[in-house]
Amino acid sequence: MNKHAQAGVTLISLLVGLVIAMICIIAVLTTYRVVVKTGTESRIAANHDTQLQMGLTNAQMLLQNAGFGLDGTTHLVTSVNITAQVNSTSQTISNAVLWRFQGNNGVTCQGLADIKNADNTQRQLVLLSGTTTSSTLCDSTTNLTALKWQVQSSLANLRDYSSDQSNPAQITWQKTTAACTPYGAGKIDGSIQHTVISISSKTSTQQSANLSPVEVSVCLVNISA
Repeated sequence: MNKHAQAGVTLISLLVGLVIAMICIIAVLTTYRVVVKTGTESRIAANHDTQLQMGLTNAQMLLQNAGFGLDGTTHLVTSVNITAQVNSTSQTISNAVLWRFQGNNGVTCQGLADIKNADNTQRQLVLLSGTTTSSTLCDSTTNLTALKWQVQSSLANLRDYSSDQSNPAQITWQKTTAACTPYGAGKIDGSIQHTVISISSKTSTQQSANLSPVEVSVCLVNISA
């Protein structure tokens, strides 16, 4: 009887091929997951930085109104604690900046603050509005901290990048004086000192890498020191 060599594949070779195929599929899925995760995080970070930049730009323009049309130096306060209406609930706000100016329809009182959102997972840079009540008036003399404040609009929604997810404040303010002009434009009169508000915050990359914050200085030409 002639003996013939075995032809075809064995069960063992099929199993080996199946294992190799599964390893390849797992590798592809892992790579896909990493790519999707990286892309998603990049989009979230880009949105955070865009919102931050737009918020800081709007904050600069709003702050320029401080003291306009009013005499004196009592039309701006910084680093104050107030209670404000946020989505129909009262919330204690720390480190707010408040100011007033003379508008077309009378004195307008406004402010800026970095507050937590409803579920304390993000921060919001908000514009505050001081309202006139039966007991306090938004005028040129009332103590700004005595007014009733409420959130007028949100300027930026900021993601929490803290390592412990404690959602700390991301924007700080510092008040100084200097001879200055808005945005550095025009000739500076060294004999006149104006109030300067320095706004500090970090981009997503700066927070993740624990780098120094971005600082924007706003020269308030309507308020002399």
